[in-house]
Formats: sequence, structure tokens, C-alpha cells
Amino acid sequence: MGRLTPRIEIDLGKVSHNAKSLKELYGSKGIDLIGVTKAVCGDPDIANTLVKSGIDILADSRISNIKRMRNAGVKAQFLLLRTPSLSQTEEVVKYADISLNTELSVIRRLSRFAIENKSRHKIILMLELGDLREGLMPFDLDFTIKQILPLKGIELVGLGTNLACYGGIAPDKEKMNDLSTIARDVDERFGLKLAFISGGNSANYDWFMSTKDTGSINNLRIGESIYLGCETLHRKPIPGLFTDAFTLVAEVIESKLKPSLPYGEVSQDAFGNIPKFQDQGQKYRAILDVGLQDVLVSGLKPRANIEILGASSDHVIVNTRKPELKVGIELEFDLNYGALLAAMTSPYVVKVTSESMNAQEYCEKVELHYRRHKHLLPSIAIEENNSRLISLKESEFNLVFEPSIKKDYNYMVREDVFDKIGRISKLLDKQDKKLIIRSVWRSFEHQRLLWEDKVGTLQKEYPNKQIEEIRELVSYFIAPTMKSMHSTGGAVDALIYDLRADRVMDFGTNEGLQINLDDKCYPYHPFIPSQAKKNRKLLINLFEEEDFVVDIKEYWHFDYGNASWALEKGENHAFYGIIEAKSA
Repeated sequence: MGRLTPRIEIDLGKVSHNAKSLKELYGSKGIDLIGVTKAVCGDPDIANTLVKSGIDILADSRISNIKRMRNAGVKAQFLLLRTPSLSQTEEVVKYADISLNTELSVIRRLSRFAIENKSRHKIILMLELGDLREGLMPFDLDFTIKQILPLKGIELVGLGTNLACYGGIAPDKEKMNDLSTIARDVDERFGLKLAFISGGNSANYDWFMSTKDTGSINNLRIGESIYLGCETLHRKPIPGLFTDAFTLVAEVIESKLKPSLPYGEVSQDAFGNIPKFQDQGQKYRAILDVGLQDVLVSGLKPRANIEILGASSDHVIVNTRKPELKVGIELEFDLNYGALLAAMTSPYVVKVTSESMNAQEYCEKVELHYRRHKHLLPSIAIEENNSRLISLKESEFNLVFEPSIKKDYNYMVREDVFDKIGRISKLLDKQDKKLIIRSVWRSFEHQRLLWEDKVGTLQKEYPNKQIEEIRELVSYFIAPTMKSMHSTGGAVDALIYDLRADRVMDFGTNEGLQINLDDKCYPYHPFIPSQAKKNRKLLINLFEEEDFVVDIKEYWHFDYGNASWALEKGENHAFYGIIEAKSA
């Protein structure tokens, strides 16, 4: 029996990567992070992952979630994110180390229970700066602090604000300057040294990236950016973060050809709405075993080519846009914050955590493979078949050519490779895509120019590195003159251009045609975004179907017929040797 559905799959490795990356990013300007666990209901596995990633304070809006984490042995300080209710104050003191507060009556009650508990409860006062959710009006701050300071069992440790949650007000430079000014004024007038000046949440990313001076702001409360890899003003992905750490999986429980327009008298649906439909004829439709009781369906984005038509409490109905899906097939969905919150809250959605492949272990395996390959390569016999070089530029194939460092470059390949490229190109034509030819056969002169250009570029980027270090780095991705498989006519460097999107597809390390050379160029690196993985799979599969092998370290480089190909294929010999000619 397979795994239960609906379920949400949680990649803890990606969560950890995002948490570490954000901690390093914000830490570069002196801002520490509190990890918010409310979207994941205080899941202990996720909480422990945040702690292991260097986040030592966790925040949640529910005492029950804080209890859950404490009972599971999570070693962290805990902050109650929501203003405490009077009825909860005893539990707040018992389970939370810190709480956000706005009401004097609540703070006095916290003081009472802290005294009874012989403890000291820390509080952060929240200020209203325009979003109109929780917060003291700034003109009430002085009076409130004067009332708090004499209270036993209470320690005022900070000021904070919350923006972009209710009113959608951005935490911009003006708002952060206001908070910084108020904090400095409070410290001076009351002789305090507040530990936390908490400027907000995942919505603060744009402000942080655009400002040189963060003022007094030294803390942010981050949840969505860690889990979904985006900022929250525009929901744009943050470079270098994973947006697919969480995956909702649902199962097809019915699949049939049905009319697109319901028939009969139209009345209210299960939720009191009067639905409207457009007649699109007969459509293949599938029903999934998940519904509005489980997840915010409007916050789901299918990874397959399907359309969500609607939902009831227990079902999601989809248009498959292709022949019917078989009952039992599982479909994957990305989630926005609302969908994540609902799915993690629902007791009907199974939560499954896993550790993605360790990137360090993968890279070590690649390096070992590379060293063995390099050692054995000279032993491969060459039985040259003397097939000629043909120019791809003069073909009728629907190709895109990346500009070359060599101005008179003719993009030449062996005859067999020429035919294979043609077939790949035709397959991509059907998908509204074009094959980008980056480089193929290169003369010794061309290879030398490429090598020297890359060495020069990296010397400028890393002026403190020794020339030996630079050359070693370049050698990982560009072979020295007379040792390159490109000199055989059997090597092809390629990417794919998406005509619908009008851009070079994302392969995880490229910005258009520019590729950043690092270990994420290794073809199956675990820490690249899911869409980039799919794009790499498409590219690699196209070439492997034509009997090419993908390079050990370069997802864009493919070999056929040469020594590298023979070694990876286990062939007795190669039939393409090195060709040197005057023309390129």
C-alpha cells in the first residue's frame, strides 16, 4: 500500500537551507531572526531544524503549539506571537519566555502569575505604525512604560511593530526610521538598553535590501520566507532560496469525461454561493481526495498541466487538459502561505518530513567520480572514424546560437552529432522551445582563448586569490588546451529557450546565458529549485535519448563518440579523436 493522501511533504533540508541563508543575509547588517512556527503548527521536526540552523528563539501565536514544542524537547526560547488574552496569562507565563503585548491589564496579570511562579517574564511592547492591527499608539508609550517598569516579575526587553498583515502597509524606510527614533528616545529617557527592536516580518525584505542603514532595528520575526522562499509584499522568490520545501500531494479518486456545464436548476452550493460556469463542451475531469476542509484551495498551484475548476469541502475538481488521469495517480501542488497554514492545521492532511540528499555528500561523490574519470580517460583507445565536421549554422534546424568569444565561429559538429541535434531540435519545436547551442567543436586556439578569458574574469572577481587557485577553479569547468572533449567534434554545450516565456529557461545557476560556475552546476545537485530540476531533466533526457552522456560536472555539456563518452558508456574505444584545423 502506498503512502496516505492527502499529505504534505516537508523537505527539512530545504527548510534548513532557507533558514541558514536568511540568517546569514540579515545578519550581514546586524539583524537577528526569530523563527515563526505558527504556519507549521509548531511541528517539532521543523522547530528542531530551525534551531539546528542557528535560530535560537521560536515564535508562535498559539500556546498549544509552544507546549507541543516544549514537550517534544525543542531546545529554544519561546515567544508568544499573539497578544495574550487575560484568560491565558497563567499559561503564557508557564510556557513562553517572552510575549508581545499592548494592554496594561494583561501585563499586570502576567506580573501576578510571574510572581506566583517565582519567574521573570519578558515582554516586547508592540507599536501601532499604520497597519491597524495590534499595537500601542506612540503617544501612549511613555505612560505605558511608566506603569510597567515598577511591576515585579516583568522585564521590558524590547519594542516592535507589525506591518503588512492586516492593512497591507509596507515596512518601508519611513516606518523603520520611526521605530528606530522611538526606540532610541525610550532608551535615553528611561535609561534602558532594550535588547529587541523588532521591525517586522518577512515583508521587511525589500526595505532591508534597499537600505544601507538599518538604524536601531536588530530583529525580525520570519516565517514565510523560511518556508516558501519568498518575500511577502509581492510574493517574489528570494534569490538562492527554495520555494518548494512544502508539497501538497493529493490522489485522483475519480476520472471521467463529463460536460463542463452542470445541468438542472442552479441554486446555492455547499458554502452558500451561486456558482457560474462556462460551457466548454466535454472535458476530462478528475476529482481529488482533498477539499476546503483540508486546505485553502485558492492557494494551490498545480505542478502538472491541469486546471483547478473548483472545490467542495472534501473534493477538488480539476480539468486535466489531456486524456484522463488514472484513478490512484498522485498530483503535486505548491502552496501559498494561506494554503500552507490551512494544510498544516488540518488533522486530515498527513505530514511527512524528510531530509533531502546532503549536498556535501553529493558533491563529494561527484568529485570522486571526476577524479576516477580523469585518471582513466587517457587509457581509452581511439579508433577514429574520420567523419567530417558540419556547420550547424548552415543547417535548417530551428536553433539559437550563443555568441562566441571567437568571432568567426561556425558551430561545427561531427556528422552523427549533426543529425542528433536535428532530431532534438524537432522535438523542442513541438513544445514551443528552441535548442540553444553554446559551444561545439573548438580549435586549440579557441580553447586557449576561452581558458584565458575565464582566468582573467575570475582574477578580477577574486583579487585576493592566488593564480594557482584561479586556474584550479577554472579547470573544474574548462579543460586546458589539447585536453578538451570539445576538440573532438562530439561535445555539445546546450541550453533551452522557451518561446512562450520569451527567455532562456532557468537551470538553477544561470541568468539567461550567463552561468555561474560552482558546484550547483553538477547535473543532479539536490539544492536547486524544483522548476530548475525539471528543466535540467528535460535537457538531459533529450540528449540521453540520442545516446549522449551528460558531463560529470556540467549539466549543459554532452558528449558522444569521444573518449569521455566511451568511458561513461563502458565502451571498448572511442571513434572521435581530437581534430585540429585552421578554420573554426
